[in-house]
This record gives sequence, C-alpha cells and structure tokens, in this order.
Amino acid sequence: MDKSNQGKIEELQTVELDMEWVYLLLKAKKQGIHADEIRRFFNDRTLKAM
Repeated sequence: MDKSNQGKIEELQTVELDMEWVYLLLKAKKQGIHADEIRRFFNDRTLKAM
C-alpha cells in the first residue's frame, strides 16, 4: 500500500492555492475586508480583462 502524500502535481497546486486563499481571506478579515468585497473585486477585474 502506497502511503505517499505526493499525489499529482495538479492536486498539490490546488491545495497550495486553496491554502493561499484561506490565508489571504483571514488576513483581509483582520483588516475589516469582507469576502464578498474580495469576490466582487475579482469578478469586476475578470470582466474587465475579457
């Protein structure tokens, strides 16, 4: 039985990205910025990029 936690590269990147988002959202919360504000900001940026 393989007990390696290496997984696929995509899985590792996803976990790292998820952890970065959690960290950023917690930092933003401490600064008084709500998650909805962050989502709106990125949604607006995405629309402008298109």
